[in-house]
Amino acid sequence: MDTIKILCKNIWTLFFFVRQLLGFVRTFLWAFICPRAILAARLLAAESQLAACKERIQQKKVPRPRFTPAFRLLWVIFSKVVDRWKDLAQLMKPATVKKWYTQAYRFFWRWKSKAGRPTISQEMQDLIRKLSGENPLWSAQRIRDTLRLLGFDPPCEDTIRKYMVKPRNPRDRSSTWLPFLRNHLDVS
Repeated sequence: MDTIKILCKNIWTLFFFVRQLLGFVRTFLWAFICPRAILAARLLAAESQLAACKERIQQKKVPRPRFTPAFRLLWVIFSKVVDRWKDLAQLMKPATVKKWYTQAYRFFWRWKSKAGRPTISQEMQDLIRKLSGENPLWSAQRIRDTLRLLGFDPPCEDTIRKYMVKPRNPRDRSSTWLPFLRNHLDVS
């Protein structure tokens, strides 16, 4: 009975060995017909993961590797450039790389919008206040169009709205159309 178990185990080991060997031969033959750019991408992917493993071994850390920001950025770029990048990722899950992409996207736009809204000159602010004060019914879009007609490069509507003159006495609610229609709805 023990000899049958040993024989089955040896056959299974041989089968696994042959299967792995055929996989290596297939990869080797595929390398001859695939474009150089794909080979370079695959090599870079393998090298980066190998470097992460070597660093972990040298520092005698826990089995779970800690990836550097450069490594993460490299894999974010891989995920956007290489078609079958998921097959190349051996040390991390594709969901992890997607999470890194989301973090990089947030970081980029947070950095890009850090400056905020560009400042406008005092002359432009005074002109916006003057136009909105003299024409209280004009909207920010109308003021923007008027500034453009006057030959200025106007700011966006939100910025114009920020500098518009606010009315001291807002319009009474009874002077709008909605109360008028409600009051005269029953009249036929």
